[in-house]
Amino acid sequence: MKLCWIHPTTANDALAPLWDKLDAAVRPALHPGTELEFRFLPKSGNFVRSAYAEHINSVHIVEAALKAEADGFDGIFLGCWNDPLWEAREVLSVPVGSVSEQSMLAALAMGKRLAVITVSQKTTVAIENDLLAYGLRDRAIVRPVRTIMPESDAGLLLGAVSDPHAAFIPRIEEVARGCIADGADVILIGCAYYGPLLRMAGYSEVPGTGVPVVDSSTVALKYLEAMTDIALKLGTVKSTRLQLRAPPREALDMARRSLSLI
Repeated sequence: MKLCWIHPTTANDALAPLWDKLDAAVRPALHPGTELEFRFLPKSGNFVRSAYAEHINSVHIVEAALKAEADGFDGIFLGCWNDPLWEAREVLSVPVGSVSEQSMLAALAMGKRLAVITVSQKTTVAIENDLLAYGLRDRAIVRPVRTIMPESDAGLLLGAVSDPHAAFIPRIEEVARGCIADGADVILIGCAYYGPLLRMAGYSEVPGTGVPVVDSSTVALKYLEAMTDIALKLGTVKSTRLQLRAPPREALDMARRSLSLI
């Protein structure tokens, strides 16, 4: 089985320690026979804390997903909570998983009420839209998506690579305790990168509460691995009726060509 993790950004050498730590965190969780390749976008806005910026970037994510399928990958992982999941599923014929949907579905088996803690106020809006789109709003607390403050930046992220206890964990724990007070019994980390960093640092529960802090990325990747295994062994990938029925490839390629995507 070959899985492709698509990052929402272009490669950034300044974040090389993060990419190395992420690889070391998620790869051992997969089955020995599962191959995983990380891919960055050839073009990206490198910014998704905006509905329009996310919309623009989503085009390039789906293009990268199409390329990965053409290159022979069996499953595609969209490695960001700001993802074009339905658009990618429509045009691909292999399983497509996302950090958001797959981790939320996993949370349903872990507790009664979930909450998501993310890294910026704008991202809370996108994740709340996901909850509605996936039909999971009733399994979440009031104000189900909350953000750390101050918001995340490159400095906080790189600091968390070496020691998340220094700055990131205090911020997230303060928000988590507020979520728990409002009824949350599962906390999802609403960023594709911080979850694995927390798990690697041994932080998997809000101390003294029994509430798990879920490494959403690795859990979601494991769900994609299961989805892909089902596809390979049972032949079931997706519905091909209505929303997820792929358009004629000639028409799709004509639209892509008119926008200079191919």
